[in-house]
Amino acid sequence: MKFTSLATIVISAAAMASVAIASEDLVITPMNLPCSPTDSVGCSTGIKGWNNDDDFGYFCGPHGTIISYTACSCKNCCVVTADGDDFICQT
Repeated sequence: MKFTSLATIVISAAAMASVAIASEDLVITPMNLPCSPTDSVGCSTGIKGWNNDDDFGYFCGPHGTIISYTACSCKNCCVVTADGDDFICQT
């Protein structure tokens, strides 16, 4: 019984370590993330671990996913323009 528990712990720890090592190369970007409403422009306050958590502006496609984006170099600075068809990063 104790051997089974120890073996389970060792295997679980090894599996978690391999996932952590494999995820180091994982790069998350806004591309293809869900968005709404469709066919619109939007701003986001950032994605944890990407672009220093700074804002980004994006274009939401017809299928409800981000089809294009631009990273800002500031926090809380992305603004959709008055006509609603573009965005700017105000610094």
